[in-house]
Amino acid sequence: MQAVLADNDHQGFGEVPAARISIAGGEGEVLLRLSRPALCDLLRRLPKEELEEALRTKIMRAVSLPGLVLHAACGQPALRLARARGLGIIGYGEAADFLLAARAVHRSQLLRVAIAGLARRWPMFSARGGVTAAQVLAFVALLAVFGAAGLVLPGRLFLASVSAVSGISFLGVVALRLLCLMPPVKRARPALREIAAEDWPVYSILVPLFREVAVLPQLMTALRQLSYPAAKLDIKLILEEEDILMQRAVAALPLEAHFEVIIVPASLPQTKPRALNYALQFCRGELLTIYDAEDVPERDQLQKAARRFAAAPRELACLQAQLTFYNENENWLTRQFTAEYATLFGELLPMLANHNLPLPLGGTSNHFRMDVLRSVGAWDPYNVTEDADLGLRLARLGYDTGVLDSFTFEEANTRLGNWIRQRARWLKGFLMTWLVHMREPERLMREMGPSGFWAAQVLTLGVFASVLLHPLCMAATVVLWVIYPTFPRDAGAVFLLLSGINLSVLVAGYAISITLTRRALLKHGVAGAHVTLATMPLYWILMSFAAWLALWQFFTRPFHWNKTEHGLSSVQPVRPGRVRGTASGRRRWWRRNARQGAAHRG
Repeated sequence: MQAVLADNDHQGFGEVPAARISIAGGEGEVLLRLSRPALCDLLRRLPKEELEEALRTKIMRAVSLPGLVLHAACGQPALRLARARGLGIIGYGEAADFLLAARAVHRSQLLRVAIAGLARRWPMFSARGGVTAAQVLAFVALLAVFGAAGLVLPGRLFLASVSAVSGISFLGVVALRLLCLMPPVKRARPALREIAAEDWPVYSILVPLFREVAVLPQLMTALRQLSYPAAKLDIKLILEEEDILMQRAVAALPLEAHFEVIIVPASLPQTKPRALNYALQFCRGELLTIYDAEDVPERDQLQKAARRFAAAPRELACLQAQLTFYNENENWLTRQFTAEYATLFGELLPMLANHNLPLPLGGTSNHFRMDVLRSVGAWDPYNVTEDADLGLRLARLGYDTGVLDSFTFEEANTRLGNWIRQRARWLKGFLMTWLVHMREPERLMREMGPSGFWAAQVLTLGVFASVLLHPLCMAATVVLWVIYPTFPRDAGAVFLLLSGINLSVLVAGYAISITLTRRALLKHGVAGAHVTLATMPLYWILMSFAAWLALWQFFTRPFHWNKTEHGLSSVQPVRPGRVRGTASGRRRWWRRNARQGAAHRG
């Protein structure tokens, strides 16, 4: 169909020159061209119960007479959808004008949903409320017990007691890693359903961008190379109102019809989940995923996720793709980061999914059923590790999360300060997530069951506490076994037992972690890496610095988002589809990065 866009100067529709757009099929017709003021007027008059659907589809009721309802559609996807629904269309506007008009007219409401939506619907799941009185009392009681023990017990016995308690905090993490080394529970391989070309679901992709000009060309290349029908893509580039440089960079891009630019009004807290919640109100997809600015997903990742969802029961609400790095061998820090991710996404998350335990999601490449995501309240804008929190919430509300056999390549942090700020944010979020979900421990136990409850403790507080106390445990071990070498002969059995617990947990933790990481790297296609494995304890000490920073920020700036800078690597990202996670492909890429990293250092 050729729809002729005609001038209109009445009923607030504004005036524009006549233009033509091409729509396939049907007879030609005349449509009124809607200016931005006209769209503002329509949105302002739209009943509240129709606004939510209008934001998603960009289709609005424009004329309502007895027996006759005519609509306005903004953007070619909206016009196609209106035709498919058999709606009468009288006006057409640009999608970009619609988004600006919606922000101008409904700014406060859109922000209210983005910021307070979860707190209103599920207040028990929102970090906005902070810690409860019971949690404060428990913390004070714990401090009182330690203070009393320090006054009553002899010096070395108190040190041994504290070291034993600290060592026990590692036990959960060690046990979880040990479970990864056990033979997996045998389950049927996840099914993938074939989907006809015309039946692919609409896929929304959220891409939050804040000061990411350096990696914008790489991002656009990766998004354009996704092998998914363009007519079924709904890609949102999410910008902050104050980020003028990013807005200018995106404005200079020639964007296809399935790209839209969402500008989030300035507000607090200025976090990634707040931006995601804002953009979610404009998404029209049946499925949704998130990509960060530096991400390079495999080209067929969306197809794999859509086919997996099509074959799975409705309880499967989320799929987590495997994250890895394209600059993994650039320096010592990136090699450690790669080893950590290989263990997390290649060993730990598959094991959790295999045992039907809750998964702490990664911040990117998690794929959702849109209706489920909305029903559980989406992301918590007050939680700086919103991904892990959402993974636990899905489990509590009865949904399953699986892992997707697909890679997304990211940029590993190459600079220590940048890495520490990023890690501090993650660890602060783990502590925050634990406090939120432990507001009602009995309810958490009922909803997750004993094994799920235990996993939630280990994946949040266990990770935070073990990283925080790691150097203290090491120091206590040195004091008790090196500085006081005669202690086993002149100390009592209790003293020996307590200090022995700390030493045993540390040794077992190192051995199991290094063994698991070695296996993960071999699966990743990385042979050798002996220096990386041998220096892992130094990497954990660096994590401890980040953990103490996280603790400080938790009390002083709980909702502050430590921005991670991207575009710092000298290694060019892998092209999507070239490396598919095979061992041989990973080995080739590892060697290539080694050469590039050596050249960069030289």
